Amino acid sequence: MRVGWGASLLISLISAMVWTAIHSGDRFIPAWTPKYGAPVVTTQRIPYGPRLERDLTTGRLELTYPHDDVVVARGVMLDPQKQAHRLIYEQERRLRPPSWHRVLGVFALFFVLALTLTTYLRKFGQNRLKLVRTQVGLFGVLGALVLASKAGLLFTPLPELWLPVSMLPLWVATSFDRRTALLMTLITAFVVASLMQLDLLLLSVLLTQGMSATLLFRDRRKSRQMVLSALLGGVFGALVYVATSLTIAGSFDIQADLARLGNSNLLACVGGGLLGGVVGALLSSWTARLFGHVPREKLLDLTDLEHPLLTKLSERAPGTWEHSRAMANLAEQAASAIGADALLTRVGAYYHDVGKMVQRRYFVENLGPDEESPHEGLDPEVSADAIMAHVVVGTQMMRQHRMPESVVEFAYTHHGTQLVEYFWNKCQQQGNPKGLDESAFRYPGLKPQTKETAILMVVDSIEAASRTVEAPTRANFEAMIQRVVFTKVASGQLDEAGLEVSDLRTLITRMTDTLVNMNHHRIKYQWQTQRAEEFGVPSAAIPRGVGSSPEIQVHDAGGAPLLGSAQPPPARPASAPELIVAEPTAPEILPEPPPETPRSHE
Repeated sequence: MRVGWGASLLISLISAMVWTAIHSGDRFIPAWTPKYGAPVVTTQRIPYGPRLERDLTTGRLELTYPHDDVVVARGVMLDPQKQAHRLIYEQERRLRPPSWHRVLGVFALFFVLALTLTTYLRKFGQNRLKLVRTQVGLFGVLGALVLASKAGLLFTPLPELWLPVSMLPLWVATSFDRRTALLMTLITAFVVASLMQLDLLLLSVLLTQGMSATLLFRDRRKSRQMVLSALLGGVFGALVYVATSLTIAGSFDIQADLARLGNSNLLACVGGGLLGGVVGALLSSWTARLFGHVPREKLLDLTDLEHPLLTKLSERAPGTWEHSRAMANLAEQAASAIGADALLTRVGAYYHDVGKMVQRRYFVENLGPDEESPHEGLDPEVSADAIMAHVVVGTQMMRQHRMPESVVEFAYTHHGTQLVEYFWNKCQQQGNPKGLDESAFRYPGLKPQTKETAILMVVDSIEAASRTVEAPTRANFEAMIQRVVFTKVASGQLDEAGLEVSDLRTLITRMTDTLVNMNHHRIKYQWQTQRAEEFGVPSAAIPRGVGSSPEIQVHDAGGAPLLGSAQPPPARPASAPELIVAEPTAPEILPEPPPETPRSHE
C-alpha cells in the first residue's frame, strides 16, 4: 500500500512521540536525579558551548569555550568541591523535571523533521520508499538508532562523537539512492544532536560524517567500500570539528586533545565514522531485508534455472520461457546502463510471466505451427480476460513460493494499467454489442514503481516487437524502440517509476546496441551455397550433395564404414575418421600430380 497524506501524518506523529520520549524520558525519573554525596545513576554531560568562568587573578566573569568536556561517568560520587560536578548539578536541577513547554518544543521539532522526511519519500522517493511497509521499517530503524544513541550517552563515559550515526545513511544509500541518504543524514543528525541540547559541534560533525560517507560510497555490493567510506567520513568530520572550534572559540590545541587518548574528540570523530561503517557492514543484510531490498545471495539463488517455477514454465510454456530468457538479457543490459539493479531486473524477467503456464495456449508464443488459437470464436472480452489473468495468477504463484516481494512486483507491474489493444479494437470492429467500457480491457495491475520494473515493461514490448522487424538494421531497431518508449511515456505508464529523460535516452541507445549485436551477420561458407540453387533450396547450412540423394559415409582408420553405406569404398589409410560425400554416379578418379622434380644444390 502506498503512503498518502493520512499515513504521512500518522507516521510523523508516532515518530515524534517516540523520539520525544527517548529524548526527555530519563529526566522524568526522580531516582536518576544527581545528588551531592551520592553516585550518579547515569552518565552526566554538559554539551559544548559558551560558559561563564571567573578569572582567578582579576575576579571578573569571562565567556569561554572550553574543550575539556564535562562528563561525570555513572557511579562517580558527586562532589560539590569540584567545579565540573557543580556545573552538572546546576544543569540537572534546571532541566529536571523538564517543563511541558520544553517537551512541546522538542515534540514540535521532531514532528516537523519526521513530516519532512515522509513527505519527501512520498513525493520524490524512488521505488519502495513510497510504500507504507518501507517507510515504517525506515522510521523504525531510525528510532532504534536514536534509542541506542541515548543509551550510549547515559551509560558510557565515551565522548558523544563516538556515536556511529553514519551507518543509517549508508544503509539507505545501499538499498535505495544517495539523495534519500543525504536527507536521512540531515534528519538523523538533528535528532541525535538534540539529545545533547543541539550541540553545535556534534551536529556539524554528524552532518559531515554522514554526507561524506554517502557521497564517497561507490560499490554497494562490497562491504569494505562501506567501511572505507565511513572511515573517510570520520576523517572529514575531524577536520570540520577543528574548523568549527577555530570559528567559534578562535583556538584549538590539537596536541592537548590527542593526548587525552580515550577522551580525545578528534579520535572520537574518526572512530565514530569507522564504527558506523563496521556496524553498517555487519548489519546491512538485515536492514536490507527490513527495507524490502533482496540480498544479492538470494537473487543469485533465484537465477538457478532448476528452480521449480522456472522448470515448470520451461516444460509447460516453452515459448514464454524463451521470451523471458531473451528479455532477461535485454533488461539486464538496460538496467546496468542507468545504474539500476541489473541482477534484480534479470530475476524479474525470468519470473514475470510464470502465470502464462496455466493457460499457455492463449498466448501465441506457445502455439505450434499446426495449432489453432483458442481465441477463435471467443468474444473479445473473454479473450482479454484470459490474457490479463496471467498477471493475477503469476502473482499468486510467486507468493505461494514465498518469493521476495521485490521480485513479485515484476509480475503485477510489467503490464501496468495498459489496454489490451488487440481485443479492444476487435470489440470496436464488432460494434461493441455489449456496450463495454475500455476499463474492461485494461490490466488489473499497478504502474511500475521502480526503475527496474519500468525497464521490464519497456523491454517486454521491445523484445516482442523486435521479432517483427523485417530488416534488422540499426535504424529500424532504433525507430521501433523509440516508438515503444514514447508510447509508454505518453500513456503515463512510467510516471511513478522515477526514470529521468537521460535514463530513457540511455535505455534507447543501449537496447539498440544490444539488438543489433544479437542480430549480427555471419559469412556464408561454401558448402552453405553450393548446389542449393539447383533444387530451389535457400542458402542454408546443408552438406554438399543434398538434393541428389548423396550418401554421407564416415569411415574409420581402416576404411570400415561407421555410418550407413550400401557400397563401402575401397579401404584407404587414414589417421582419423573422414567425412566422405558419395555421389550417385561413379566417382571421378583424378590423376595424381607428377612427383616434384628435385632441385639441384647450388
